[in-house]
Amino acid sequence: MTATVKKQRNQEDILTRGRFDLRLKNGAVTSLKYLRDEYDTDHMGLNKRFGDIFVTYRKPDGDWISIDTLKLAEKGLVNSCASDYGSKYNASFLEEEEEPASIQINLSYELDDKGMYYTIHIVNNGSDLVEIGDIAIPFPMNSSFEWGKKPTESVFRHSFVSGHGSYMFWMRCNSVGPYLTMTPMGNTKLEYFDMYDENETKQGKPQFRALQYRAFIHSSAQGQVAKQKGSNWRQDNTSITLAPKGSEGDSVSYPFKFQWASDYDDVRRIIVEEGLIDVQVIPGMTVPNDLFAKFYLRTNEPIDSVTPEFPEETELAYIGKKGEDLHLYKVKFAKLGENLITVKYGDGKHMVLEFFSTEPVETLINKRAAFIAKCQHRDPSKWYNGLISEWNMETQTLLGPDNYDRIKGWRIYEVTCDDPGLCKPAYLAAKNAEYPEQKEVEALDYYIEHFVWGGLQRTDEEEYAYGIYGIPDWNVLRSSEDEGPKGKLHIWRIYDYPHIMLLYWSMYRIAKNHPDIRVDLKKEVYLERAYRTAVAMFTIPVETGDWSAYKTGLYNELVIEDVINETAAIGWKERSIRLERHWKKKVSSFIIEKPDLFGSEYPFDSTGFESTHAIAKYALYHSVKSVNEITDKFAESMITYSNALKFMEAQMEANIFCRGWLEPAYYLYGSDYRASGNAEYTLSYMSQMGGWALLDYALNYSSSPFEHLRLGYASMLSSWALMNTGTPESNYGYWYPGIGNDGGAGGGFEPSPYGNTWLDQEHQRGSWYYSCEMDLGYCGALRGAATLLADDPIFGLFCYGGDNKEVDGGFEVTMKDGVRRRFHVLLGGQKIHLHIDTDHISATRPIYVKEDLSEMFFEIESSTVVDHTVMLTLSGFLEGVYEIYVDNNKAFYIKGVEQSVIPVAIKLQGVTVRIKKK
Repeated sequence: MTATVKKQRNQEDILTRGRFDLRLKNGAVTSLKYLRDEYDTDHMGLNKRFGDIFVTYRKPDGDWISIDTLKLAEKGLVNSCASDYGSKYNASFLEEEEEPASIQINLSYELDDKGMYYTIHIVNNGSDLVEIGDIAIPFPMNSSFEWGKKPTESVFRHSFVSGHGSYMFWMRCNSVGPYLTMTPMGNTKLEYFDMYDENETKQGKPQFRALQYRAFIHSSAQGQVAKQKGSNWRQDNTSITLAPKGSEGDSVSYPFKFQWASDYDDVRRIIVEEGLIDVQVIPGMTVPNDLFAKFYLRTNEPIDSVTPEFPEETELAYIGKKGEDLHLYKVKFAKLGENLITVKYGDGKHMVLEFFSTEPVETLINKRAAFIAKCQHRDPSKWYNGLISEWNMETQTLLGPDNYDRIKGWRIYEVTCDDPGLCKPAYLAAKNAEYPEQKEVEALDYYIEHFVWGGLQRTDEEEYAYGIYGIPDWNVLRSSEDEGPKGKLHIWRIYDYPHIMLLYWSMYRIAKNHPDIRVDLKKEVYLERAYRTAVAMFTIPVETGDWSAYKTGLYNELVIEDVINETAAIGWKERSIRLERHWKKKVSSFIIEKPDLFGSEYPFDSTGFESTHAIAKYALYHSVKSVNEITDKFAESMITYSNALKFMEAQMEANIFCRGWLEPAYYLYGSDYRASGNAEYTLSYMSQMGGWALLDYALNYSSSPFEHLRLGYASMLSSWALMNTGTPESNYGYWYPGIGNDGGAGGGFEPSPYGNTWLDQEHQRGSWYYSCEMDLGYCGALRGAATLLADDPIFGLFCYGGDNKEVDGGFEVTMKDGVRRRFHVLLGGQKIHLHIDTDHISATRPIYVKEDLSEMFFEIESSTVVDHTVMLTLSGFLEGVYEIYVDNNKAFYIKGVEQSVIPVAIKLQGVTVRIKKK
């Protein structure tokens, strides 16, 4: 394509070549577009510039001096021009107009048919040595997300800072390409990033308030600031020294290349072609220490070494090479906490892979529940008697309405209500439905009796029965003189209801499946309250606060389907029908009205992607094949299978869009990303809740199941890295040591060297000291926990969430997923699914799977002392008739392919089950 250049009177230069359409002014890019783009998206933010840099330097024995080329350009201290051929633009910046400059900064932007080349060139203009401590590049891209904005108007950054293996790419919310992709060239690397406020300065130095993202080529000066603030940044902070002017080494250049990628795979291709390393890991980068992981390094460069941070406590093995450029490795970590693996490759290049090693998932599940249960206030003289509360792991302080610790202002609600307050008992109940402990169940009943019923939640004898009070707490609201929605009727926050619904539903499951566990109420009462709370969610908020639950995806609300099915199963037909009508209305609103999938409490929010997948599943199952089909399923709203399928794909695409996939660091890989990208608040609760959706999609709907399986399972494991647990040898926790914190959890991960949590506490890189909403994620992890035996096309035979061993004629699998109720086999193009609704598959006796999938053998452990029945659900077997043996007694026949639900009688010692093709 012929290059063109136009000089504008306002000194704006226009460069177009290849697929780049640039506007440049005063030394930087002011507009960056894909030429003849389908959506005409400008990748630059409004009134923003790309190409400016921050430089910090000093002379021998001198103080650090900071330069911001944006400030220089505003003062007119820049000379810029475009080449006669219109393919290159150069800019030179000087420190001061009057005095000779110590250094000169030159920036160049060049286009050819393959991409855009951006180069930083710094020259020492003096006779002294000059140490360059920082070189930082801001990326003020068009990432503003506002209500009513189209998904094609903004772009979202995915970034990975790891030496020479660093890269970034930007994509639109609808995931439609092209993706703007940046890679370093030559010996250029990135080693550090931070967030800063470009509008506030003090003595010429930026003040850091986590607003704008910038990445550092060198970071020695700023790294010292981070260390003084207590940061534990894990990569080297380097500097470079320039020789005096006229000597060899008096200047340095750092080039970058920008290209357009069509999709994720094309980003991977660019990474490899540009001499970087593409990485994938299974089952994830948060790895329990009783499991191993596999990873590949795909590169055209020679790999010199792959070295673990703790070689004496790491099993690392090279599996071999696959194809021309893909190297496979296997690793297992014994040391709990962060584990770096350093890769040296090419000509002196390096990158790091950041793993996190946890205790076994089952240990984490149980420790978290025990920790929550002990954080309960029991004082009948207090209005908050029974409250299950927040814990500060840094100071080992139990919070409560008489001690809000470091939480100030309106955010004190975090301690008693809303998602942070309500998710803890919700998780505790959900865990006890899997592994009941009498003391934990007693804590839940105490919470319900003294804090919830008649306090947090209106009773069935009050107006607006089953309404749930919101912010700041139910005591303030019930005592308010305001009779309206700001006081006594502050029961309109839709997000609060599903947590209490899950609490009651889980208590019902405990009472139903574990009659040996004492509970305070009859099981039917718990179910009734779960049902009434669900109906209240759809009716009360819209009446008292004009807030409809039909148009927003909510966490934990997918248990509504369980309540619908159970009320129908026990004969509560009218209740089941009533609740299902509400659920159908919500499903219809998403499929037909197509609300903003990112809109929740904020314009860009990943909150709904567990719920939207549950909605998509329900819509597909109940859809009609065409609008002419006569059915009682969705005849009223005419949800066709085609529309339901389109919605499923759209919501899954959105789920993946704001999730780390290509970025091989445990706090990015599988994590959800918020509007700030991956520089603030990663590993949120939606990492695992949305991970459940991804995993279910991989197992049941995806045309590329192994791709989605890798990402889905990594997401399911990811946020367990926030758990603070350990052994006496590890002092009971990586993040906040001490036995008092064993079982604690952070509410999120701070990737930046330092910043602020959403509760406005200053924080350094790492897990937060408050758990906040994290137990929502652990609720999702319980739902998604599964062991999978898969023949991955890249990694070969692998067992997610367990160990596998090849034996004569088949495989043995030991389940280690934490719950041991779901087992899947993906071999030879076949997908077999096995699920039990209570009890657990043995943790010690392996599942046997015959190689041709004609036979399976496993043992169910009883989790109660009472004889009972387990419902075994099977699907996906090869066509044919199968015999089911229970303790070697032939009990049932099933037909392959079809889903079958089989009642299995369980005695105290458990039973063995054999499935064999006839």
